[in-house]
Amino acid sequence: MYWLRCFCTLCSKIRFVRAIFQLLLIPTVALTQTSQPNTKPSDQNPPVKVNILNVCTPRAEEQKELSAAMSRLPKAPVFAKDFEISRGVSTIEEGKNSKYLRFLREFKSDSPLATIQYSLSADPANTIETLVFRGREVKDLLALSIEDKLSTSASKPSTVIQSDTPASRVRVERAGKTTVGLARCEGVDQSKYEPIFAQASTVLADYRRWLRLKTMLASDMAWLSAASATGSRSGRQTSPNTASSPAQSTPH
Repeated sequence: MYWLRCFCTLCSKIRFVRAIFQLLLIPTVALTQTSQPNTKPSDQNPPVKVNILNVCTPRAEEQKELSAAMSRLPKAPVFAKDFEISRGVSTIEEGKNSKYLRFLREFKSDSPLATIQYSLSADPANTIETLVFRGREVKDLLALSIEDKLSTSASKPSTVIQSDTPASRVRVERAGKTTVGLARCEGVDQSKYEPIFAQASTVLADYRRWLRLKTMLASDMAWLSAASATGSRSGRQTSPNTASSPAQSTPH
């Protein structure tokens, strides 16, 4: 019977050691389970940074950026000889089309600007004029755009070139920095931004003349001002001629 008591004692010790081992194992498993969810989200769902562009009430430093970018534009621009004129029709929604004209010129190689593009688009609702400057050194200026908008029903697209339509939007894109902009907003007091709008309107008016848009886009403007864009065919032309030679529009 002695050996039986020894055997029972040994079994009790084994059960005791097994119970102690299980108690020690539970915190380790719990720690592993709680630590895993903390590492997975950072690997699978990296944080996303969202920048909101405030175009109705830009801050003081953003206003300075807009004004400084326009102040650096050449006061007497010298263009290269080559230019390009293109036109076309794009579908904006079912049954509605938008006509557009684009005029691209390059600056001389010693200019801080590389290109300037003038575009004029017209759809049944709005006529939008946009002037885009692109810098030669991206670190200084990526792009500066000035825009104005008119109601197509109130005036023909040719009115934009014939008269100095005031600017309604300015936007500056900078490499490695957030974009800044200013636009007309209904129901917002923008009286303190009027100097920037006036500066943009002056730049737009000056470059309309320096680009000689009335002459360069005369025949294409007649095409754009047609009452309907439906069924119109698009044309495109590139010319190596000098800016003093009027561009010939593509037959349509």
